[in-house]
Amino acid sequence: MWSTILSWSQEVTCEQVLNQATEEFNSGRFYGVPGMLANCIRDGFTREQRQRAYLLLTQVYLLLDDPLAAENSYLQVLDANPEFATDPAVDPIDVVYLSKKFTASPIFSVYGRMGTNVSINRVIHEILPSSGPVPISTQYTIKPGIQVLGGIDWNYSEHLALSAEIGWTLTDFKRERFNVFERDQQIFFERANWVQLPVMIKYSFDRFYKSQVRKFLPQAFAGVSFSYMFSSKGELEIFNNNQGDNGLNTIIASSPKIDFLPYRNRLAASFIVGGAVKYKWKLDYLFADLRYAFGLTNLVTNTTTFAGRPMQEFGHVDDYFRLDNLSVSIGFIKPLYKPRKLKKAKTKTVLKSVKKIDNEE
Repeated sequence: MWSTILSWSQEVTCEQVLNQATEEFNSGRFYGVPGMLANCIRDGFTREQRQRAYLLLTQVYLLLDDPLAAENSYLQVLDANPEFATDPAVDPIDVVYLSKKFTASPIFSVYGRMGTNVSINRVIHEILPSSGPVPISTQYTIKPGIQVLGGIDWNYSEHLALSAEIGWTLTDFKRERFNVFERDQQIFFERANWVQLPVMIKYSFDRFYKSQVRKFLPQAFAGVSFSYMFSSKGELEIFNNNQGDNGLNTIIASSPKIDFLPYRNRLAASFIVGGAVKYKWKLDYLFADLRYAFGLTNLVTNTTTFAGRPMQEFGHVDDYFRLDNLSVSIGFIKPLYKPRKLKKAKTKTVLKSVKKIDNEE
């Protein structure tokens, strides 16, 4: 309780100090302002108060013709609030000009995302185990999987970024074949685990089209993903559908979980397109991500199509297929803000802003 009261008292005191320093500045007594703020700057100000204090010191040092101290003070403004931007309609013009020499925009941003996915089989070439009086038909069914990935963005500019991710993805699908062994039904389930390495180009927009709200920021991206399959388990069931047999629609064969890695190409590539919506939360972002990956690799090894336990015991033959993937994720972005001086100041925009304000008045 006493610590809470002490903290509250200190905050009020430093707020009073900041107000007194502002009054000193407004009265034209500049030299005493840095000393008045020193103690609270060291260990008393909140982040918001630090921003105001260093902005005041920036003005003081500009008027005292100490450009180095003014620049250092403005860097501290950006350290307290990396997204602070001067306003020509409110802030002194010399502070506005000075601000154009600096930025705190993040060079890198780190993020994590997780969500669900479905895999879509695209058959390159259908391979049937046998032929009979009734044609065999095949049907693939999507099943949900999950993914957890982390990534880093290298922000080339305010809008353009190069992104790389690494993570784990679980894919799942079901295949049914009808009229196998005359009229039986064969059901195959496969679940695979992957390490994924997507690399993408991202473009971020300031707002949605014709919207004035900047709280939600759309983003589009495209790239390639390199994947390594480190686990694949399959299960088979065969149902009796022959009308003349006893036990119609009963399971006549069922496999344990079979390792399908020997029958798979472990390395795969895909082309990615997608979009995201970022929601501004304090200095960070929450986001939702939707993407589609077009499989580029045949996942079935050509030499094992009719070989091995699945074929010999259960009559299972893989089609040659690629695997597409549709995924939805939610995540968190942490921009790594870095206050710094620009190599080239952006002062040209200041004059345009001032003229615009004069015209409006």
